[in-house]
Amino acid sequence: MVKTRSSISPSHSVKVAADKKKMENVSDDGDRDDSDRSGGSGGSSDGSRGSALQKRKRVVDKVKKEDVRNVKKMKQVAEDLPEDYDSEDLEVEVRNDLKPGEKIQGKVMLFPNQDNIVVKNINSKLTKDQRKLFRGTCFGYFLDSHPVGFQSQLVHNALHREVYQKNEKEMWFKFGDENFRFSLAEFAIVSGLLCVGDADLSKYTHRENAFVDRYFCDQTVTVSAVEHRFMYSDFKSDEYAVKMAVLYLVTNCLISSVYSKKVPVEILNIIGVDEWQR
Repeated sequence: MVKTRSSISPSHSVKVAADKKKMENVSDDGDRDDSDRSGGSGGSSDGSRGSALQKRKRVVDKVKKEDVRNVKKMKQVAEDLPEDYDSEDLEVEVRNDLKPGEKIQGKVMLFPNQDNIVVKNINSKLTKDQRKLFRGTCFGYFLDSHPVGFQSQLVHNALHREVYQKNEKEMWFKFGDENFRFSLAEFAIVSGLLCVGDADLSKYTHRENAFVDRYFCDQTVTVSAVEHRFMYSDFKSDEYAVKMAVLYLVTNCLISSVYSKKVPVEILNIIGVDEWQR
């Protein structure tokens, strides 16, 4: 039986524990280093020791700040979730009677972001002023993200361990004897985005969009087309360069698909008419 109200995702709990352990280790190392150097000469040794202590303090403060930020985000998302996001206690039934047709079959799928080059391309393509504008957006912190290898085998194995339950807005997986939830709250923590639930995109279906008309006139806008336009366009406007970078990040990284997939017109219009910053 697993209760979800006010629970924190397993991955977040592990991260918080790791961060706290990291702070303890840094503090312990600082104390040991100070005691080891206490018998040395003054002058230069005092200066180097002071510099080292300041560096350790910055590391500790950074870890504390990230820890508080993640906890606050988790609480905010959890409090904003509607009541139907709260799952009933899970009575997990292990099924051994699945037929071959009911099992998830393996399939080779290569997504554009699998090479971890989207953020690298954005950093290299944008000018200094354009990167500054991009950092001012809600996606700005992605410029500092590190490459993360996509583990397709892990995802495939997780899908084989999905637990069936009533709440369609959550996915549950059974690893060993433990059940793990993936919902909007966990996605908010992993991505760092402020998520408030499903949005009605129908109002963005028909919009005048000068941005799309300029760069994709009479062209089917696919995932591949967005990447090509971003990489090979000579942007005269910093505003349009940042918009194209955001569109590239969204379509080729955050919600990426195969290169031939058509980008929804709602996504194009949200970015083109500056609705994505609200």
